Amino acid sequence: MKTSFFITSALLIGCLTTAKSQDNAPVSLTQLWKSDTLLRTPESVQYDPQRQLLYVANINKVNVENPDGDGFITILNTDGKISNLKWARGLNDPKGMGILGNSLFVADLKDLVEIDLKTGVIIKRHAAINSVMLNDVSVSPRDEVFVSDSRGHKLYRYADGKMELYLDDPNLQGPNGVFAEKDYMIVASAGTGNLWKLDYTTKKYTSWAMTNKTADGILRYGNDYLISCWHGEVYYVKPDGKVWKLIDSKEPQTNTADFGYIPNQKTVLIPNFYKNTVTAYQIK
Repeated sequence: MKTSFFITSALLIGCLTTAKSQDNAPVSLTQLWKSDTLLRTPESVQYDPQRQLLYVANINKVNVENPDGDGFITILNTDGKISNLKWARGLNDPKGMGILGNSLFVADLKDLVEIDLKTGVIIKRHAAINSVMLNDVSVSPRDEVFVSDSRGHKLYRYADGKMELYLDDPNLQGPNGVFAEKDYMIVASAGTGNLWKLDYTTKKYTSWAMTNKTADGILRYGNDYLISCWHGEVYYVKPDGKVWKLIDSKEPQTNTADFGYIPNQKTVLIPNFYKNTVTAYQIK
């Protein structure tokens, strides 16, 4: 659900590697704060650099088969305090988010919902035809909004007011996290943990690295990346495909869903899903 804050100069190498031990990781994550538990099944966090605040997508009751309209967007201050619990309402199962212009774009089950950043009012619902469960959002440097359909093995593209199917391929194996770079897009497979590098022109993709099943969010840190896995892991990935595990919270069953990032503070914001919290970590 992320917009790139850095310009890459590194060429990603198509290879698979297994995770190294945490002790050898290039960076570590130190907890800064944890939000109140008033959130309801938070799945994604989006940082707004212009307004210097955080949007949190709350699924509330998970109901993929029957849209229930109980989902909402919360505004958090960058210190974790809740500013507006239900800033935007009437969503179904909101997940990934991205900012383009004056709009917040939210993956909401079968629609890409466009919300006015000034008011929190829904401007329009852009239907993703034949989608099953939209999941992550990423805004490209070319002002395109890409959306993954993790249960329908599809990718959608919204640009110039039109929503269209971009790619339909079962071999993506549950495409969840998406991160749109200038010349390619990184796609995380929730089914396998595979990280694909997808070429915009040819729509061909190659394996770059391997994390774990339930691969979810993708963040850019300099020329490197962080990957969250929903069941409770966060990985650090170098451009050459080397992988380190930074967090493993599977045993206490603390989920690490689609995270956000404050670049000038080097702060990662992890929604903990069933714990109804967002936890902030500083990269060191």
